[in-house]
Amino acid sequence: MTRFLICTSDANPCPPESQQWSTTAEILDPAQFGITPEAILKVFSFGFGAVLMAALIGYVLSIAVGLIRKA
Repeated sequence: MTRFLICTSDANPCPPESQQWSTTAEILDPAQFGITPEAILKVFSFGFGAVLMAALIGYVLSIAVGLIRKA
């Protein structure tokens, strides 16, 4: 597992007492950014619904154009 040396204060340069080793999992926790299973399901469902709706609109329009050309 990769470890990074991070600074826990905003001082520049970072004082030695504010330095600590941390892993990627501790630094980049998806839950802190609002990435939860519920949010992923909501976004996936919205995308799937949008694609399905666009496909259905295209299908209905192709049927309508075909009926108009036959008339």
